[in-house]
Amino acid sequence: MVKRKKRLKKDEPVISMGTGKSRVEYDGEGFAELYNKWKSKATSITASQMGVSRFTGKLYDMLMRHGIDGRIMGNSGPKETPGLAKELEFLDKLAQQPKFTPEEAKELERVIGILNAHGGTDSDLNPRNIKFEGIVGIKSRTKKPVKKTIYGHYRTDDYVEYRTDYKNKVENIKAVDDDWWDTSKGVATPPMWQAIYGDGNLQPFNAPGLVTVITEGVKAINNAVHHIEEDAPVKIEREGAAKFAYEGISEIRQMMNIMVKDDEFTTKNGNFATTRARTRLMGTPINVRNNTESEKVKTLLNAKGTPGFVEDFYIYISRRQVNHMAKLAGWKPPVKEEPKEDEKLTSDDREIKDWRTIMKVVA
Repeated sequence: MVKRKKRLKKDEPVISMGTGKSRVEYDGEGFAELYNKWKSKATSITASQMGVSRFTGKLYDMLMRHGIDGRIMGNSGPKETPGLAKELEFLDKLAQQPKFTPEEAKELERVIGILNAHGGTDSDLNPRNIKFEGIVGIKSRTKKPVKKTIYGHYRTDDYVEYRTDYKNKVENIKAVDDDWWDTSKGVATPPMWQAIYGDGNLQPFNAPGLVTVITEGVKAINNAVHHIEEDAPVKIEREGAAKFAYEGISEIRQMMNIMVKDDEFTTKNGNFATTRARTRLMGTPINVRNNTESEKVKTLLNAKGTPGFVEDFYIYISRRQVNHMAKLAGWKPPVKEEPKEDEKLTSDDREIKDWRTIMKVVA
């Protein structure tokens, strides 16, 4: 019985997948929605809201640089750290398109790998570990600042007090939230950290952070469902491919096991009907039963590592490989029955056809 292929939406995107092509079911709406919400929030938070001086851009602009030097922060702070411009441009593109390529899937994994590496408790590239020579007190007698290494932000209460009351600086600045800085690494939660690693429960970045957003994107890609197209099928033609497919994909094995026992697939000469079997195999969408089989299909496609599940596929197979599969399925030529003793013909029973036979019979 020939199965009907699953009816797909007309707008399902087609991507290259190794040597074949996949019509892929990919739900990227959750990722796109989260990313657009994230970007909207990142482009709305001003330098003033972040407690940053000498910088006129938004939080998004700062993330493009992923780092701020001491001149921007208003004192002798850290050196500028590597930017996320390339990564953010890639995420922008991915959020606007209905499909992905295997290369883009790998790039998404690379981006989240970078962010997770930067987000380590002791990592100097973690925004919460931006290092400053901070003011954490003022000496009562000398009115000189008590300085100490702090992380995350520089604008402490004591910093603002010292500049306004003792340095006579005319500035309209306020101290930042105490949670934005700390004397230890891996503790502070400044806005830049919130935007990358936060869960959306902090201010001012009250939306899921970039790591959460990208994780959703990775999840969507990993949950993609592939349907390998008939015009760019799985090719079973390399040495060992027939055995690999027969042993590894249950529906191919089931089809072959049925065909070798069906008289329809035995020729008049007693051979296996490879052409007929080949037509049946190549014209039938083959369903995949589990992840193990899906990975075997990817191997045949030379697409190992491509995320998502192969749900069904078409194959291209040579007659030689079909014949090999038939032998694996146990096909053997029909055995011709020997005539019984009383059914054997004597010379008198044979049809006389020429003079040589006549001479033998007479003799």
